[in-house]
Amino acid sequence: MTKPTLKEAITASFSTIAQELASVDEKEFFAPIGDKWSIAENILHLTQSAKTLNVGLALPQSVLAEQFGKIDRPQMSYDEVVASYLAILGTGLKARGAFIPELPANPSKAVLMSSFIKHHEALVHFLDTFTETELDELCIKHPVLKLLTIREIYYFMYYHIGHHHKAIKAGFSNV
Repeated sequence: MTKPTLKEAITASFSTIAQELASVDEKEFFAPIGDKWSIAENILHLTQSAKTLNVGLALPQSVLAEQFGKIDRPQMSYDEVVASYLAILGTGLKARGAFIPELPANPSKAVLMSSFIKHHEALVHFLDTFTETELDELCIKHPVLKLLTIREIYYFMYYHIGHHHKAIKAGFSNV
């Protein structure tokens, strides 16, 4: 995917979630989905993921190059990134550490959704700081996929949003 295609895809995916969840009431938003995370926990997890990546993407490109170097393998396609992630999930790996959503005391749907949108808009904005070439040359570390190019990490984020969107929709017929 090109940079404009990535921007459009990621924007559409997080915007769709926000629009669909606008009509969900607070009780339903915070209710567990069976034995899985609630809508709120899914949203918080996605926000934590975007926020963490944004911190890395805000680093000067010289720091990214120095800290992570270059990959010594062919560039992965979107499908290859997804297949790699699904293979890791297939081993039973679950979110851990800072990526486990822990809702604050007295959580608010409005606050969680505002943060979700803000951090995903920032994620899309960071694409503008990279050229097409830099997306394929600069790297960043993913917690389980390890070293990815910036383009590959955006492929992951696009998939990740959709993955959690499916989880949210699985528990609620009106979403």
